[in-house]
Amino acid sequence: MFDEISRRLREESSISMKEMMGIVNAVMQVYPMIILANLTKNTFTMVRDEGFLYSDLAFSGCYDDMIEDGVQNIHSNYQKLFLRCFSRENLLRNYGNGKNEVYAELYQKDRKGEYHWVSVHVIKIENEMGDVMQICLNRILDKVSVNEYGQRK
Repeated sequence: MFDEISRRLREESSISMKEMMGIVNAVMQVYPMIILANLTKNTFTMVRDEGFLYSDLAFSGCYDDMIEDGVQNIHSNYQKLFLRCFSRENLLRNYGNGKNEVYAELYQKDRKGEYHWVSVHVIKIENEMGDVMQICLNRILDKVSVNEYGQRK
């Protein structure tokens, strides 16, 4: 599995593998699920901590399929927001209009079926081939919310 992720990262990024893995390891300390997506090619590669919520999603594949599968774990009150923010069609339109990032806080269930606040932050990245790519950073906010802001309602 790690070899497949490494191969996909090399194919879809102009950053060296050593540089990419250093970045990924540092960022995963705060964001336990990171997704590199090539929206032009409709593909993604995911790196995640196995303990990150409920996620039987594949580590790589078709971006549209990942979004279709991922929306199942989002609370019904936030599914429209999730799709509005993170569907490939909407992201391509937003990036085409000059937007470089999208952020949302969503209510997502874990393996036990309990919901948690999660931040999802996508950032457009440049690619030498002209493909529209992004990195997606996912973080559980429960502890941040309680410790810094009080309990969410």
